[in-house]
Amino acid sequence: MNVILSTLLMISALVLIVLGLVGFRHKGISGVKAFSILMLAMAVHTIAYGFELLSPNLEAIYLWIRVEYMAMSFYPFLILWFAREYVGERKFANRYVMAILLILNVITLFLVQTNAMHGWYYENLGVDTSLGFPTLVIDKGIWYLVQVAALYFAIGYALVVLLNRIINTRGSSRRRVILVFAGMLVPLVASIIYLFGWGIGQIDLSPFSYIFLSLLVAGGLYRYDILFLSEVTHEMIFDTIEEAVIVVDGEGYILKINQATNQLFEAIGQLKIGEIVNQYPVLTHIIAGKRMQTVSIGEQHYQIRLIPIGKHHGTIVVFTGVTEITEAKKQMEILAKTDQLTKLYNRRFFVDCFDQLEQEGVVMLVDIDHFKGVNDQYGHPAGDRVLCELAGCLNEHFSDGVICRYGGEEFALILENETLENAKIRGEKFRAAFQDRETDFPCTVSIGICWYKKEDYSKTMNLVDKLLYQAKNAGRNSVVSEESVVI
Repeated sequence: MNVILSTLLMISALVLIVLGLVGFRHKGISGVKAFSILMLAMAVHTIAYGFELLSPNLEAIYLWIRVEYMAMSFYPFLILWFAREYVGERKFANRYVMAILLILNVITLFLVQTNAMHGWYYENLGVDTSLGFPTLVIDKGIWYLVQVAALYFAIGYALVVLLNRIINTRGSSRRRVILVFAGMLVPLVASIIYLFGWGIGQIDLSPFSYIFLSLLVAGGLYRYDILFLSEVTHEMIFDTIEEAVIVVDGEGYILKINQATNQLFEAIGQLKIGEIVNQYPVLTHIIAGKRMQTVSIGEQHYQIRLIPIGKHHGTIVVFTGVTEITEAKKQMEILAKTDQLTKLYNRRFFVDCFDQLEQEGVVMLVDIDHFKGVNDQYGHPAGDRVLCELAGCLNEHFSDGVICRYGGEEFALILENETLENAKIRGEKFRAAFQDRETDFPCTVSIGICWYKKEDYSKTMNLVDKLLYQAKNAGRNSVVSEESVVI
């Protein structure tokens, strides 16, 4: 019988080793690293217990017990570590609690290895042969009870935080946590049966229960995160490794992210696997949007693709940086509507703006007097300087309007919600300011002002042009406005 039991334990240990190694390949999942180490520790315990059952005497049995406790001693620490990482609860299971538990477990290992010197862990050891092969009989020492209390503390913590997660989740996410919760119950039940002597003779049922614990917990960890999504998501992530990739399940939990994600999205915050996307408003808005979209995050611009995984299994969000392209397009748009010399709007933009007017107002046409003389006397660089001086003066006096270089030395303005009378007053102030400016190239301007007719650009500009030439004919350096409200 002991050979059969030992064989079962060896098979169980093999499964535990495989699950532990699989976990190390997918360490991005919350809690999987602690789970993998726990599985390998249970594998060591299971193998050693298998050899314990094959041992012929007490001396050989205790040798394998010392091997078992190289793994068993740390069960409380590993279980607590797994639960806190899986659930993300660190207020109670903080580093101080973890450190205390680890110290207790190290003491347990030391006391088991040196038990013959003090008897603090086992007061007495004996052998029972009622099953046809030797099994260990123990009288528990004081530290044995401390270790059991630490184990129950860790399992109890795991069950409480997992139960809380079950209450606060829905759908497939809840089903996964239920599997993990059920897995944590298995060693608790097995240890209670052994402690109260309800099992088969003196056989410890815990190593036999580990296979059930591991399969249940692995099902909760890997059901969607790895077994279903690995082939799909990993291929896509590696194919687009230079892009930021986020994998979200059907319940809105983050399953996978690549390194580029954390490098690019400081504005979103540090994304964490296992958290729900509702904690990140920007990401929530993106997932609720179109499959192809462009967004700006901080000073960066991204083209986004939303790739559905099956019908209800989730979404892969792929971010492609298009900041340089977007900025280049913006520069092209600016160049298309801006005069390169004066940095004012150009005539094309002025016409487009005129077509979109909604309120009544006035239009103003400004022309530099004897500008050709400036170019002839001082040269074209001087003429450019005068044009820039005029642009600066216009921006200073008409910041509420649309100002453009209309052509050559002519400048046009649109002033919405402005009266003809007030526009003329402002025009006179501007004319005088430009004449009195500090400059190496003195000159003046003539100005025409009229009401604009929103539906007729050509008629409005023809009228204001006539008014400008009336100002020229009146001796220049003057302002002429339309005296009638009706064009």
